[in-house]
Amino acid sequence: MKKIYLNTIISLGESLTQQEFSDFLAQSQLEIDGIEYRYEMFAQDTATRSQEFLQFLETGKLKKWDVLLSIPSPLFTAEGLTPDFDTYLQAASQLGAQRIKMNVGELSGITKVDVEEFTALLQEYHLKVNIENDQTEANGRLSFIKEALETITDHGLPIGYTFDAGNFTVMGDDADQAYRLLKAYATVVHVKNVNQDLGNSLLDDGIIPWRSQLDLEVPHVLEYPMSLSELETELKLFREAF
Repeated sequence: MKKIYLNTIISLGESLTQQEFSDFLAQSQLEIDGIEYRYEMFAQDTATRSQEFLQFLETGKLKKWDVLLSIPSPLFTAEGLTPDFDTYLQAASQLGAQRIKMNVGELSGITKVDVEEFTALLQEYHLKVNIENDQTEANGRLSFIKEALETITDHGLPIGYTFDAGNFTVMGDDADQAYRLLKAYATVVHVKNVNQDLGNSLLDDGIIPWRSQLDLEVPHVLEYPMSLSELETELKLFREAF
């Protein structure tokens, strides 16, 4: 089902904290289906972070938002699953998230993960997990992501995929080609654009033909810094194209 989410990186357009941005959305009249929080934008100390999770959990329930959690850490090490995975699942559960998103990490670790144990762990926390193409040489190239997704599928791991055209463009890959090759795997789509210099831009000011990548019946997440006034305009533009 097509839904519109917002990633809290938007808050950087006005130098807001993640909390301030979430509060703004909760009090505004903007119509969204969900929010994607960023793990790195939470407090570093455990006590404060737990309090933030509780506040966001209450806000999400009040607004009936779907909640995603973006974690900028690798899912796989050379030995298998990252040893921090359970910690991330606990955090997502405290936040009331339905899905977490992580970087791939080491391809060699994918087939070393026990499928039954991994599946049981997700079921225990009532969570889903995605990988994403990021903006690094290690985890951001089209050929690498394609191989990772094929390996994950062949191994039978229940892992989704967050497609990000902006990241592919920054890495020098063709976003349209990437979409054609990978759309069958995509369970979430990040929507953003970049300018000729590969910097952030508003949707219609960039070089990516983003309207051609809206056909999937999955959540679509606006993920780029902008002012709050621009957010209202961009949401309207995106909804009309949706």
